[in-house]
Amino acid sequence: MPMVKNEIGNRRMSGERFALLRGSLKMSQRQIGELLGLSLKAVESYEQGWRKVPSHVERLLYFLLFKLNENAISEEDPCWTSRNCPDGLRSKCVAYVAKEGRFCWFFTGRLCAAAKAEGVGDCYSCVVFTSMLSKVDGGGDLCR
Repeated sequence: MPMVKNEIGNRRMSGERFALLRGSLKMSQRQIGELLGLSLKAVESYEQGWRKVPSHVERLLYFLLFKLNENAISEEDPCWTSRNCPDGLRSKCVAYVAKEGRFCWFFTGRLCAAAKAEGVGDCYSCVVFTSMLSKVDGGGDLCR
Protein backbone atom coordinates (compact mmCIF):
# COMPACT_ATOMS: atom_id res chain seq x y z
CA MET A 1 0.00 0.00 0.00
CA PRO A 2 2.24 2.80 -1.11
CA MET A 3 1.76 6.33 -0.03
CA VAL A 4 3.21 9.26 -1.94
CA LYS A 5 4.54 12.61 -0.83
CA ASN A 6 2.00 15.34 -0.13
CA GLU A 7 2.03 18.92 1.08
CA ILE A 8 0.77 18.18 4.58
CA GLY A 9 2.72 15.13 5.67
CA ASN A 10 5.37 13.00 4.10
CA ARG A 11 2.88 10.54 2.65
CA ARG A 12 -0.39 10.69 0.79
CA MET A 13 -2.98 7.94 0.77
CA SER A 14 -2.91 5.61 -2.22
CA GLY A 15 -6.07 4.35 -3.90
CA GLU A 16 -5.41 0.89 -2.51
CA ARG A 17 -5.16 2.29 1.02
CA PHE A 18 -8.35 4.31 0.49
CA ALA A 19 -10.18 1.11 -0.53
CA LEU A 20 -8.82 -0.81 2.48
CA LEU A 21 -9.85 1.96 4.84
CA ARG A 22 -13.32 2.11 3.29
CA GLY A 23 -13.53 -1.67 3.72
CA SER A 24 -12.53 -1.37 7.38
CA LEU A 25 -15.42 1.06 7.76
CA LYS A 26 -17.65 -1.60 6.14
CA MET A 27 -19.06 0.91 3.67
CA SER A 28 -19.70 0.71 -0.04
CA GLN A 29 -18.23 3.27 -2.41
CA ARG A 30 -21.64 4.92 -2.61
CA GLN A 31 -22.06 5.00 1.19
CA ILE A 32 -18.65 6.57 1.86
CA GLY A 33 -19.24 9.07 -0.95
CA GLU A 34 -22.60 10.13 0.47
CA LEU A 35 -21.20 10.37 3.98
CA LEU A 36 -18.28 12.57 2.90
CA GLY A 37 -20.16 14.57 0.26
CA LEU A 38 -18.23 12.98 -2.59
CA SER A 39 -19.57 11.67 -5.86
CA LEU A 40 -19.40 7.97 -6.57
CA LYS A 41 -17.13 8.85 -9.51
CA ALA A 42 -14.70 10.63 -7.14
CA VAL A 43 -14.53 7.60 -4.84
CA GLU A 44 -13.99 5.29 -7.81
CA SER A 45 -11.29 7.62 -9.15
CA TYR A 46 -9.44 7.63 -5.81
CA GLU A 47 -9.52 3.86 -5.55
CA GLN A 48 -8.38 3.34 -9.13
CA GLY A 49 -5.55 5.85 -8.70
CA TRP A 50 -6.93 8.17 -11.37
CA ARG A 51 -7.19 11.02 -8.86
CA LYS A 52 -5.19 11.78 -5.74
CA VAL A 53 -6.99 11.44 -2.42
CA PRO A 54 -7.19 14.96 -0.95
CA SER A 55 -5.60 15.26 2.48
CA HIS A 56 -8.85 16.43 4.09
CA VAL A 57 -10.66 13.30 2.81
CA GLU A 58 -7.81 11.13 4.08
CA ARG A 59 -8.02 12.65 7.57
CA LEU A 60 -11.83 12.31 7.64
CA LEU A 61 -11.58 8.62 6.78
CA TYR A 62 -9.15 7.96 9.62
CA PHE A 63 -11.26 10.09 11.95
CA LEU A 64 -14.34 8.00 11.12
CA LEU A 65 -12.41 4.77 11.59
CA PHE A 66 -11.24 5.83 15.05
CA LYS A 67 -14.58 7.32 16.14
CA LEU A 68 -16.47 4.20 15.05
CA ASN A 69 -13.95 2.09 16.97
CA GLU A 70 -13.69 4.39 19.96
CA ASN A 71 -14.11 1.54 22.46
CA ALA A 72 -10.99 -0.12 21.05
CA ILE A 73 -8.89 3.01 21.50
CA SER A 74 -10.49 4.43 24.65
CA GLU A 75 -7.63 3.21 26.84
CA GLU A 76 -5.02 5.11 24.81
CA ASP A 77 -3.35 7.92 26.71
CA PRO A 78 -3.75 11.39 25.27
CA CYS A 79 -0.91 12.29 22.92
CA TRP A 80 0.53 14.87 25.33
CA THR A 81 0.82 12.19 28.03
CA SER A 82 2.23 9.42 25.86
CA ARG A 83 4.77 11.83 24.35
CA ASN A 84 5.64 13.50 27.68
CA CYS A 85 4.92 16.83 26.06
CA PRO A 86 6.28 19.77 28.09
CA ASP A 87 3.71 22.15 29.59
CA GLY A 88 5.05 25.02 27.46
CA LEU A 89 4.17 23.15 24.28
CA ARG A 90 0.82 21.91 25.53
CA SER A 91 -0.70 25.37 25.77
CA LYS A 92 0.12 25.94 22.07
CA CYS A 93 -1.29 22.59 20.94
CA VAL A 94 -4.80 22.51 19.45
CA ALA A 95 -5.27 18.88 20.54
CA TYR A 96 -4.49 19.80 24.17
CA VAL A 97 -6.72 22.87 24.12
CA ALA A 98 -9.57 20.79 22.61
CA LYS A 99 -8.82 17.88 25.02
CA GLU A 100 -8.72 15.48 22.07
CA GLY A 101 -5.38 13.78 22.60
CA ARG A 102 -6.22 10.77 20.48
CA PHE A 103 -7.01 12.96 17.49
CA CYS A 104 -4.00 15.27 17.50
CA TRP A 105 -3.16 14.37 13.86
CA PHE A 106 -6.67 15.26 12.71
CA PHE A 107 -6.65 18.95 13.53
CA THR A 108 -3.83 20.19 11.35
CA GLY A 109 -2.42 17.15 9.59
CA ARG A 110 1.01 18.22 10.75
CA LEU A 111 3.37 16.90 13.34
CA CYS A 112 3.30 18.39 16.79
CA ALA A 113 6.46 19.93 18.21
CA ALA A 114 7.04 16.93 20.51
CA ALA A 115 6.95 14.47 17.61
CA LYS A 116 9.23 16.68 15.52
CA ALA A 117 11.74 16.79 18.36
CA GLU A 118 11.74 12.96 18.43
CA GLY A 119 12.43 12.84 14.69
CA VAL A 120 9.08 11.32 13.70
CA GLY A 121 8.63 11.60 9.93
CA ASP A 122 4.88 12.26 9.75
CA CYS A 123 1.65 11.85 11.70
CA TYR A 124 1.10 8.38 10.25
CA SER A 125 4.43 7.21 11.69
CA CYS A 126 3.71 8.65 15.13
CA VAL A 127 3.36 6.18 18.00
CA VAL A 128 0.02 7.76 19.00
CA PHE A 129 -1.50 7.20 15.55
CA THR A 130 -0.01 3.75 14.86
CA SER A 131 -0.98 2.44 18.29
CA MET A 132 -4.60 3.44 17.75
CA LEU A 133 -4.64 2.09 14.20
CA SER A 134 -3.37 -1.30 15.33
CA LYS A 135 -6.33 -1.63 17.73
CA VAL A 136 -9.23 -1.00 15.35
CA ASP A 137 -11.04 -3.58 13.27
CA GLY A 138 -8.93 -4.17 10.17
CA GLY A 139 -6.33 -1.72 11.40
CA GLY A 140 -3.51 -4.24 11.37
CA ASP A 141 -3.74 -4.36 7.57
CA LEU A 142 -3.60 -0.58 7.48
CA CYS A 143 -0.44 -0.31 9.58
CA ARG A 144 1.76 -1.44 6.71
